[in-house]
Amino acid sequence: MYGSLCISFFLCLLLLLFDKNYCQFEWITYDKIDEIMDRINSVNRDNCFQKQPNELVLPEEAVYQKPSIELLRNDIIMKNRTQLLHVRNIAHRNALLYSYLFQRLFDFEEPGLTYILLHNAADVTAGGSMINGSGIFFDQDKYYPHWYKNFFNKTIPLFGPYAWRADDFYDAFNWKNEWTNHTIQQEDIGAGGNHQYTSRYNRANEWYYKWLPDSIQDDQEKEVHPYNVTMSPSFVAINNDDKKENNQGEINDEKKNDTDDANKKRKPVHTVQLLLAERMYKLYDVTETIEFYGPPHPEDPQGPTLWTRPYFDCGRSNKWIISAVSPIVDIYPRHTTYRHFQSMRNLAVAVTNIDFIMMDINQCSEINQINRKLNLFAGTNKCKPTTRCEPLFGFGFRRGGYQCLCQPGFRYPPYQDGPFKGYIIEKATQEEYANNFDCLKVELYQQYPKYFYQSNIELFAGRKRRSNDDLSNRSIYNNLSKNFILPLLIDSVSKVNIIATLLTSSSSLFKSSIHRIASFSSKIFIGFVNNKHEDHIKKHRAKRFAYEYSTRVASIMKHYDYLNYNPHICEFMTEEELSMPGDVLYDVDIQFESQARLALTLSHFLSSFYQIVNPAEDFPLRKAELDLTDEQLIGEVLAAAGSDYKVVGIGIFFDRGKFRNYRLPYFGPYAFRMENDISQNYTVIDWAGLPDGYENEIWFRTMKTRWATNADRSELTEYWLKLFIRADYAGNALVHHESGFPLYFHAPELKHGQWFPPTFQCSRNYALPRQWIVTYAVPFFGLDVLGINLEFKGVIRIDTYLRYLDINQCSLPHYIPNAFKGSDRCDYQSTICEPIFGRGFRLGKYKCRCRPGYEYPFIDQNDFFNGDVMDIQWNILMSNNSRMSSFDQLKCRLAIANSIRPISFILLVSICVLFINGKFY
Repeated sequence: MYGSLCISFFLCLLLLLFDKNYCQFEWITYDKIDEIMDRINSVNRDNCFQKQPNELVLPEEAVYQKPSIELLRNDIIMKNRTQLLHVRNIAHRNALLYSYLFQRLFDFEEPGLTYILLHNAADVTAGGSMINGSGIFFDQDKYYPHWYKNFFNKTIPLFGPYAWRADDFYDAFNWKNEWTNHTIQQEDIGAGGNHQYTSRYNRANEWYYKWLPDSIQDDQEKEVHPYNVTMSPSFVAINNDDKKENNQGEINDEKKNDTDDANKKRKPVHTVQLLLAERMYKLYDVTETIEFYGPPHPEDPQGPTLWTRPYFDCGRSNKWIISAVSPIVDIYPRHTTYRHFQSMRNLAVAVTNIDFIMMDINQCSEINQINRKLNLFAGTNKCKPTTRCEPLFGFGFRRGGYQCLCQPGFRYPPYQDGPFKGYIIEKATQEEYANNFDCLKVELYQQYPKYFYQSNIELFAGRKRRSNDDLSNRSIYNNLSKNFILPLLIDSVSKVNIIATLLTSSSSLFKSSIHRIASFSSKIFIGFVNNKHEDHIKKHRAKRFAYEYSTRVASIMKHYDYLNYNPHICEFMTEEELSMPGDVLYDVDIQFESQARLALTLSHFLSSFYQIVNPAEDFPLRKAELDLTDEQLIGEVLAAAGSDYKVVGIGIFFDRGKFRNYRLPYFGPYAFRMENDISQNYTVIDWAGLPDGYENEIWFRTMKTRWATNADRSELTEYWLKLFIRADYAGNALVHHESGFPLYFHAPELKHGQWFPPTFQCSRNYALPRQWIVTYAVPFFGLDVLGINLEFKGVIRIDTYLRYLDINQCSLPHYIPNAFKGSDRCDYQSTICEPIFGRGFRLGKYKCRCRPGYEYPFIDQNDFFNGDVMDIQWNILMSNNSRMSSFDQLKCRLAIANSIRPISFILLVSICVLFINGKFY
C-alpha cells in the first residue's frame, strides 16, 4: 500500500517538473477585466455598509457607447446596446409624464401614491431583463402629497418611491422555490432608516447630483428680483405651517400659470396639440394647444438623459447597476401670495437602472488615449495581428464576447470554419494559443478591374446573351464558365509571369494558345475535375445567378417607395393596396423588442391599476386612490410617444363602456409626433372621434376576439408586489401597503400581443401621420363589476416606422417566413451571405464573405463584397450594357495561392508538356 502511494507521489512530482504545458488561463495577464471583476466580487450585501464610497462605484469608462441624443442621430445602436437604449427611453418617458401631469392637473387630480407605486412596478415587470429598477426621487421639501388627509399645499421632507426586482426564492407564495423574476419590491427610500438620499454621505445617490438641486434657480431669482431678495428653501417650503393663506378662503390657481417669462425661458417648452372627440366619429374643429416645461430639448448638448457611473445598490437590490437620470420639472412654490418667488425648477429626477453584469463589454477597440477614455476594456481581446476583432452580442460582463476575423490580405486555414471565437481563444492553453488562431497570408493579388468593357471582352469573349425565356432555366455563361479559375488566373498572371505579357502584344492565335495553356494548368490545379462535377457546378450556378429579383420582392419595394414619395395617392387606394405581406416583418420581434416592451409597460400599469385599486377604500391617514382620468391617460401616451425616436405613435383604446370616467362609450387617446425626427412637438387625438372610429380596426378586433371571452388567469402571468410606504408625514418608519401585502395582479407578456403586417396609415383629413408603419397590439385587463373575475378592458397599440426595420436577404430555411430571403447576389459556391444590421428597410444591406477554403482575391484592403455593389453590378449585367459589368469577377477564388512560385512552375511544366507533344502552334 505504501509502495503504491510512493509511486503515485513520484509520478505527480515528475509531471510537475517536466510538463511544459501551461494550464488554462495561466498565460493570460492581469488586465482591466480582472481588476473590475475583483472590485465587483469584493462587495456584497453583507459588507457594503462597511465599504468606502469609492469602493462602491466603478469607472465611468466601464460602460461603452451609452445612448445619447447625439448618438441616436448620427450612429447605429447595435444589438448589444438596445438594453441601455430602453433604459434611457423609460427614464425620459417618466420625466415627461410627471412634468406634464404636475403642471397640467390641479393638486387633487394629480397621480396618487398607489398610482406612482404601480407605475414604477410596471416599468420593471414589463422591462424583463432590460430593467432592474425604476423610481422617482424628489428634492428636499419639494413634493406636495395631496393624497394625505388635510394636507393641502404642504410638503414632506423627502419622497423617493423606488421599485426593483426582488429575490423571491424563499417567499411563501413561491411554492416551487425557484427564482421567477416576477416579484417586485418597492420602498419609499425617503422614509425609514438611511433615508437621507440627498446627503453627500449617501453611498448610492450619484443620480441625485445629476440634476438636483436645480442650479438655475439662484440665477433666476437674481435676474427676476432687482433687489436680489433671496429666501432659504426651508422658508419657501414653510407653507406647511402657513395658516394665513388658508384663512383667506382662496385657492390660488397660479400653479398652472407663471407670470414671469424670465423664469420660464430657462426651462425647455414642450408643445402639445390636443384634438378630442366632440361626439362619436366627430372631432372638435379647433385644436387645443398646451405648453408645459419638461426635460431638456433634444437640441440641447447634454440631452434629456444623463448616465451615472456603475455603482452597487447597497441595501436594496444589492446589485451592480447603472442608471439613466432625467429631470422632472414643476413650478415651485405652488400656492403662495409671493408670486415673484415662483419659478419652473427641477424638483425631482426619474431614475431607471439596469444590471451591470447583464451588459456586454467591448474588448475590440484599439488602445489609444481617446478610446481608453471611452472604453475601459479596449485592447483586452486576444486576437492576433493577422486578425481583427469584432464584438458579439449577448455575453454580458465576461471574457470572450468577440470574434477574430482575418485582416484584409489574409485567409482562414483550411480547417477553420469561419472566424475564431473569442470564448474559445480565452480557454486555450498557451501552447494552443501560440500555434493556432492565425490567418494565412494571401499572395497573387488581383487588381480590381477599372475598365470592365475591355476586361470582359478578353475574358468572356465567347459569352452570349440569352432570351428572357431562356434566363429562367439556363445560365447566361458559356462553357468557359466551368473553368472558374481561368479568369482569375489570366487577370493575375500578368503581374508575375512573363508569358502573360504576350497577351497584349501577340496575335489572336497566340492568345488562344495561352488560354489553352492556362486552362490545362487550371485542370492540374484542381486535380483534373471530371465532367460530372463540372456539370454539377454549371447547373448549380445556373440556379443561383440566372434570375432577377423575384417579382414579389420587386413589387414590395416598388410599392414601398411609391407611397413614400406620393403619400397623397393613398386616398384613391383600397385597404389591401395599402398593406404589405406579413412575412415582410422577419425578425421584427427582436429588432423592435424595446418598442413592444414600451406598449407592454402601459399594459402592465393599467392591468395592475384596474385589479388592485379600489376607490371605495378608506385609510387612517391618506385618501383612497381615485380612478384614472382622461388627462392622466393622455399624459401616459404623450410621454411614451415622446420618449422613443422609432415610435410613430402609441395609444390606449378602451372597449365599449370600460372607461367609466368619460362621457363617450369609447375612448382612445393616441399620441404621435408630426415630424420624422426627435422633437418636442406632439399631437394627441381621440381616435373615437375619427370618421371610422377604432372598434372595427383589424388589430382591435383581433385582440378582442382572442381575449374578450377568454381572459383566464391561467393564461396570463402573475406578478407579486411588496409595497412599503411611509408610516406618517415625516417618514419615520416604513409599513406595508394598507390594501394588502403582498399585492398581486395578472398581466400579459410579449407573446400575448401580436405584430400586424405593415400598413400605410392614410388619414383622410391628415389627422394622423401618413407613414409606412408596423403595429404591435397587446391587451390589458381589469376586474369585472363584481370585482371577482378578470375581463378584457382594451388594447395598447404602438406604431413604429417601417424604415427602421432591417431587411435580411440571405438564405434561410424554408420554414422561416421572410419575403426577402434568398434575394442576395452572393456567389453561392465561393461566398456566404451575412446581413448588415442598422441600415433600415433597404435592399443591398448585406456582405458576401468567402467560404472556408476560399480567399478574397483583390488588393483593395477589404475581405468581403458589399451587397450594394453586387446589386448594382447585377443590374448592369442584366441591362443592355452587360459587358460593362464586373459582376463576373465579384467572387472568391480557391485558397491555393499562398505563393506565386508553384503557379509559375506549373505553367512552365505545362508549356514543356505541350511542346513535347507537338501541340503548341
